Amino acid sequence: MIDRAAMKPLLLVAALFACSKPQPAPVADAGGEAAVSPADSKALLAEVDRLKDQLKDKPKSFEVLAALGNLYYENGRYLDAVDAYRQAEDLSAPAEARAGELRKKGVKPAADLPVECRRSGNDYGLAQIAEAAKKLDPPRELRCLETTLDMALAARARRGDSFYLIGNPDAALAEHRKVLAVQPDYPESLFFVGAILLEQSQGDKAKLAEGKKYWERLLKVDPDGPRSKLVRETLPKAEEVFKPRPQGQPMAQNDQQLPPGHPPIGDQLPPGHPEIGGGQPGSPMQHSDQAAPAGPTSEEMKNMQEAVENTQRTPELEKGLDDLLDEGEKDLDQGKYQDARDAVVRVMPMRPNDARTAADLGGAMRGLGRTDMAARTLQRALQIDPRQPRALYEMGKLQAQQGDKAGAQQSFALLEQADPKFAKAHKVGEELAKLK
Repeated sequence: MIDRAAMKPLLLVAALFACSKPQPAPVADAGGEAAVSPADSKALLAEVDRLKDQLKDKPKSFEVLAALGNLYYENGRYLDAVDAYRQAEDLSAPAEARAGELRKKGVKPAADLPVECRRSGNDYGLAQIAEAAKKLDPPRELRCLETTLDMALAARARRGDSFYLIGNPDAALAEHRKVLAVQPDYPESLFFVGAILLEQSQGDKAKLAEGKKYWERLLKVDPDGPRSKLVRETLPKAEEVFKPRPQGQPMAQNDQQLPPGHPPIGDQLPPGHPEIGGGQPGSPMQHSDQAAPAGPTSEEMKNMQEAVENTQRTPELEKGLDDLLDEGEKDLDQGKYQDARDAVVRVMPMRPNDARTAADLGGAMRGLGRTDMAARTLQRALQIDPRQPRALYEMGKLQAQQGDKAGAQQSFALLEQADPKFAKAHKVGEELAKLK
């Protein structure tokens, strides 16, 4: 029998992984005391460490293990992250293998995601979806597996990053190549494979050319991504930046040819990577959204959490939340993105798994230029409800903004099918015309 009190930190970690932002409110533990908030990464990790012996032999799902890996990674515990991600990969391996078999047979994934393949809380994740997928025809089975395995790819890429940060670039290269074998245009892996090959080239022109090829591909598929500015600045000087150097000498330590403000490129970190355990706001290699506090602040979350815990869910409350979302959506349509964000963050703690709320937040983040957070939040909304109109619209706008015309066309076309009235009101026809 699972000790729910002992598992509390892992359940919070899983909630954090399932919906990175907004975070759910803290939950009282068995003794009635306030539990650790998943918004406080360091405190949550401390609680996991405190209960490490109790949790050691508890069964953990893929979602929990991947979330633990993220928690360790964000706190600079890269060795622990490598091990947590390894265990997560072991659990996802059968589903990955099955998806590979279907692709080899020429199966194409179905267009629509079956209902039984949608994640639902912490108790219905990869394992349950993979089991349900077995009962479907091959196209729908592959659609289920590919959607679920997006998280497995992210975990594998993070494991590759972790290997790099502990000084094992060969293992990092192997992990990222596995990601690219499944998804050839995965930006994180394109960056790291390119970076490692370039650093290892040491005068080998073929390896230098191969590394540059991956970085050039990154600029095509993710021109506005967090790594792309650094890559764009470094590529023209690649021969100088990655020139052969004596054994043990940091690369380009005093090189005046580096772009202005470019940090030294050492043996352990990729170009521009923040210091281990830290991070420079705005750095192209930053791993979190520390740069611009457009998301909910810790003070906002703190002020609302007590109310969330003790608030009775009445019809009047629900109407008030709906009114806030209506207000936020009106602001979105008028281009008042900060006002929209301010309205939506008041709803998030009460509705952490609501597709409409996530879609509205994603739209606000897109308008505020927080493209990474916008993408994550909109993807979350579409995981909950693949036909959510606002999520499809904002995803289409985001994809068009990033130069992904095919993706934008698909999102807008799905919106026209899902909600023709919404599509007409938001002039989706004009948006599609711009993409031709």
